[in-house]
Amino acid sequence: MIKFSFVAGAALAALATPALADHTGPSGVGSGSGINVFSPDTLDEGHGATGVRILYTRPEQRSDQELAALAAQHIHAHNTDYNLSASIGAAYGITHRLTVSAELAYLRRDDLREGEHSHVGGLATNDVEQLGTVSGIGDLNLLAKYRLTGEEGLRLAVVGGLKVPTGSTHKRALDGERLETEHQPGTGSWDPIVGASAAMKTGAVQFTASALYQFAGEGAQHTRLGDRLQGGVSISHHFGEPDEAHHHDAGEAEHHHHHEAHDNWDAFVELGGEWEGRQEIAGAVERASGGSWIYAAPGIRFNSRNGWSAGGALAVPLWQHIRDSHPDNRFRVMLSLGKSF
Repeated sequence: MIKFSFVAGAALAALATPALADHTGPSGVGSGSGINVFSPDTLDEGHGATGVRILYTRPEQRSDQELAALAAQHIHAHNTDYNLSASIGAAYGITHRLTVSAELAYLRRDDLREGEHSHVGGLATNDVEQLGTVSGIGDLNLLAKYRLTGEEGLRLAVVGGLKVPTGSTHKRALDGERLETEHQPGTGSWDPIVGASAAMKTGAVQFTASALYQFAGEGAQHTRLGDRLQGGVSISHHFGEPDEAHHHDAGEAEHHHHHEAHDNWDAFVELGGEWEGRQEIAGAVERASGGSWIYAAPGIRFNSRNGWSAGGALAVPLWQHIRDSHPDNRFRVMLSLGKSF
């Protein structure tokens, strides 16, 4: 059975925990040579996997004076101490080539604050509003991956799916006012997702590339969050005793071997990126929203002989152009734990 670990992606996403907006993107279906980059491998027919992933993003901190100065320019910029996404997912092999998965996240944004421009007594004022900590169940990501090739040489797969609006869109700030949709755990929108993955293995080294695109629909409070693109390339090196192949007569021709598994390790370096388009509220485009960043993420993953896997990576920005409504990224920690059966 192909080992499977629930490791992140967004992608569009990131995208994984989004660097720009406040909602998680879908992860890839299946293990890969990175932690956001996902491979074209699929589960064997009738086999499944479950897992959790944790994404902790630490943004650059902007002072109240900086947020107020942006509010004076009619830019409602915000900041948090950190953004956390903890998601649980499951996948199942429909056939040897088709795997489906579902993932649901719990989101937390600690100490959300936002610059506010207002008029009091005919005078313009620029303040910082303390919105409080926001947490709750997010939207559900449903994905299907279809492998186009065999298991040798260049491997290719395509991905399609849908983000389902299961998350809350009625969380309120400390003063009782309903938060904007970008700050809610859910979006209220149905978003189609498409993607692809490719991989090539040479000895103990694997090269992988993948991408996911999420089309933003109109959600709660007439808000359309920007489309998202997340993708990247990774190189990994496999350490440990190779699995021993034994002949098995049943199954597809390309699945005529089963493997005696051993504990092993993968070390990888991922070069990834995320892009997010501008959001619209009631048809008006927010010019200061959206942006993009490129990051490097070295990491490791342990695969046990009994199907457990655990991985972690640290993403640091190499370049970023994030518009003023959102802070830049300082770093992101990504952890995953999975079990195949």
